[in-house]
Amino acid sequence: MGWIFLSGGGDKQHTEKFDQKFRAQIGVSKPLLYIPVAMKHQNSYVDCYFWIKSVFNPLGLQEIVMWTDLHQKSLKDLERFSSVYIGGGNTFSLLNDIRSSGFDEILKKYIQSGGTVYGGSAGAIILGSDIMTCAHLDYNEVGLVDHEGLNLISDLAIWCHYEPENDEQIRKYIQSHQKSVLALPEETGAYYNDGYLKITGTKSAFLFQEENKLELLPDSEHPAP
Repeated sequence: MGWIFLSGGGDKQHTEKFDQKFRAQIGVSKPLLYIPVAMKHQNSYVDCYFWIKSVFNPLGLQEIVMWTDLHQKSLKDLERFSSVYIGGGNTFSLLNDIRSSGFDEILKKYIQSGGTVYGGSAGAIILGSDIMTCAHLDYNEVGLVDHEGLNLISDLAIWCHYEPENDEQIRKYIQSHQKSVLALPEETGAYYNDGYLKITGTKSAFLFQEENKLELLPDSEHPAP
């Protein structure tokens, strides 16, 4: 099983510490694959590519390949990359593209074979069990009916851009969907491997289970529920 990096979102100043951990994990011997398709109706891909280079070039990662079409890809195509970075944008549109192209199954095989995936905001949410954690921020512009995510994080749903005032919304979500939630502020990330979560950043993450809210401090490690 590979590594999964989950970022709460925000700009590159918010994620700097987490991005450094990610860069240390993947090295520079292979290029990074960047998938910005969640931004296709919000920003130009040229701007997206400029942004990802501005994040990782200063960290010594110079080779970055961008894919804007996920159709007809294979596990062999992914194996030439050190990792896959799935960027933020509209979560419903992103999951629709990944699922309709069949890329979801390829990505699962990549992780199962030891690959590393970084999800930022929408990219993190789709890796969880259910994407309706984004419903207060994203519009379902593609009419997506099945909201099940790739479910790669021990059946946890991922809540990005977390702020304390979201607590009531999260509890209502749990009552409605019967899911536990990992809530990540913009200054915080978590990486997952072999059933454990490690929190990285400048603020705590929070694990919501039924009526309970557990604080996960930066640099702490926890078995996933």
